[in-house]
Amino acid sequence: MCRICDEGGSGEGKFWYLDPRNHARRLYKLRKPGVKPAETSSDETGDPLFVLQKAIDAKCEGDMATYEKYRSRMNDIYLKAGGTCQVITLDEAKQITDIASPLAKLACTCRKHTRGIEEKPDNFTCLGLGSGMFKWERWPERYRGGVVFMSPEETREWLDYWDDRGMMHCVMNYGGQIGGICNCDYPDCIAIRQRLDYDLDNVLMKGHYVAKVDYDLCIGCGTCAQRCQFGAIKMEVTVDKANIDHFRCFGCALCYTECPEQAVTMIDKQELPALMEVW
Repeated sequence: MCRICDEGGSGEGKFWYLDPRNHARRLYKLRKPGVKPAETSSDETGDPLFVLQKAIDAKCEGDMATYEKYRSRMNDIYLKAGGTCQVITLDEAKQITDIASPLAKLACTCRKHTRGIEEKPDNFTCLGLGSGMFKWERWPERYRGGVVFMSPEETREWLDYWDDRGMMHCVMNYGGQIGGICNCDYPDCIAIRQRLDYDLDNVLMKGHYVAKVDYDLCIGCGTCAQRCQFGAIKMEVTVDKANIDHFRCFGCALCYTECPEQAVTMIDKQELPALMEVW
C-alpha cells in the first residue's frame, strides 16, 4: 500500500481514504479569539509557495540545478505536512460518500486560478467532506458562492455526471485527514500540473490501481485515449488497439468507466511487483 495507508490506515488492509476513522477526526483546531495563525517565512525553509515559485522559475529559465534543489525541497514540504492528493476511481469516490458527512459541493479553486473561471452552484466541481463544511463561511474567498449540501444519493449522481464529462477524481488529504474530493482535468488541475509538469511527486499520488486493456475485446475506438488526463494511453498503429503505459497510469479509471466494449479492467497494483512502490 501507499505511504499514507501505512501512516494513517486502519491496519486492516483498508486504503486510508476508506477507513472511517480518517473521516472522524476534527479537521480544524479552534483558536482563541484574537489569536492569529503563525506566519510563514518568505525563504526556502518556510513558505511552500515561495519554494514552488522558485522551482517553476528555475525550470522555465533552464536552470536545472536550481530547479532540482527547490523541487526536492517542495516534495519534502508536502511529505512532512502530509498535505497531498491521491487519485481514486469513481467507485471509490462513491464508497466515500457512505462514510463522510456532511457532503457539500463547492467551486473549484484550481479553475479559478488557472482560467479565471468563477464556478456557479449549477456547475460546482469540487466536493467538501466532513466537519469543515459546517464552517465554510469563515473563508469567504475560498468558498465564494457558498456551498450546496447534498445527500449521498445526490452526490453519487453528481460524481457520475463529472465522470461522464471526463473528470478524474482525487481525494484531498490534510495531514491524514480527508477534506474533499476533487473532480478535475489537465490543464486546469493545479495538482496534476505540478505532478506532470514539475515532478512534484508528493502533490498528487497515483492510485492503488492500474488499467489493463484486453486486446481481444478492444475495437480501437480511441475513447480511452481521449479521456486519459495523464498521457498514459496511445493507439498502437500496428494493431489498431489501445495501449496503456502502466508506469504513466494513475489509476483514475476514466478509461474503464467509458469503454464501450468493456475491454478495460482495473488491477490492484499490489498484484504487479514492478508497480507496488510506484506512487
